[in-house]
Amino acid sequence: MQTALLRKLAPLALLAVPFLVPVIVNQSDASTIVIPSAALNVAFGTSLGSNAAQTVTLFPNARIGRVFWGTPKATLPSLPSSYQIWLSFNVSPTTVAAGKFNAQFALLLQAWNKSGRTVYWDWEHEADNPRKGFTPTEIRAGWAQLLSVEKKYPSSKVKSMSIYEGYLLAPSQPHGNPDSWYVNADVLGFDCYIPANVVRAMDYAKSKGKPWAIPEFGNHDGDLGDKAYVTQTILSWAPYRPIGAAWYNNTAAANFSQPLVQIPQTTTYLRALAST
Repeated sequence: MQTALLRKLAPLALLAVPFLVPVIVNQSDASTIVIPSAALNVAFGTSLGSNAAQTVTLFPNARIGRVFWGTPKATLPSLPSSYQIWLSFNVSPTTVAAGKFNAQFALLLQAWNKSGRTVYWDWEHEADNPRKGFTPTEIRAGWAQLLSVEKKYPSSKVKSMSIYEGYLLAPSQPHGNPDSWYVNADVLGFDCYIPANVVRAMDYAKSKGKPWAIPEFGNHDGDLGDKAYVTQTILSWAPYRPIGAAWYNNTAAANFSQPLVQIPQTTTYLRALAST
C-alpha cells in the first residue's frame, strides 16, 4: 500500500467533468444523489472488515466482496448473491513457481467453477511491496504456473486478477520497472488511494489492452471528505473505466482509509453507486 504522505497529495487536475446523472437512493435515508456518469457499469463494493456480518448489513447491495485469505479454500465465503467475490490467497512463491501447487490449485479452481459465483482470484496480493521480499522473477514464474492451470479449467465466471500497488506505476518506479512485474492475468488490479495512481493504472491497463480494477481504494478525511474523494476517484477514470472498485473497510489505524461504520454519508453514496 502507498505511504500516507502520497495519499494526501493534491488531486490530479482533470481536463473534463463527465455528465452527472441524478439517482434516487431507496433507503431509510433516501435522497437524490448525483452520480457521475463514469460510475455507470462499474461494480462497487467493499472489503469485509473485522465484522463481515456488519459490513453486509451496512452495504447489502454491494457488487464486490473483497476477501483476504491466507491459505486458499475450496468453499467460498457466504455472501449475498449480488456480490462478486474478489479474493486473494497466499502460497509460498517457491512452491508455486516450482509447480508444486498446481494439483491443489486445479481442485480449487474446479470447486470455484462449480459454485456458480463470479470470482476474481489473486495470488500474493501486492507482491511488489518491497517489505514482502519477493522478486519479479519468482512472482512471474509463479503466475505462469497458475495461469497454465487456469487455462485447463476455463470459466466465464471465475477469472484471474493480478493485484499490485498503484504506487508501482509512479514515474520514479519505486518498485522497479512495472513491466518486470506484469503477468497476463484476465484483469489487471491496482490498489489506488490517490487519483493520480488511478490515472496511471487506467493508462497502464489500456496500454496492455486489458480490463482493469481497483481492489482497494479509500481515504481518511472525515465523512464529507471521503465522499468527495470517491467522486474525484470516479472522475479520474472516466476515459477508460475499471470493471469495479472496492472500498478498503478493514481498518482506520493506518490513516489511509476509514471503516464504513465511521462514514455513513460515504456508505450511502457507495450504496447508491452500487445501484447504478
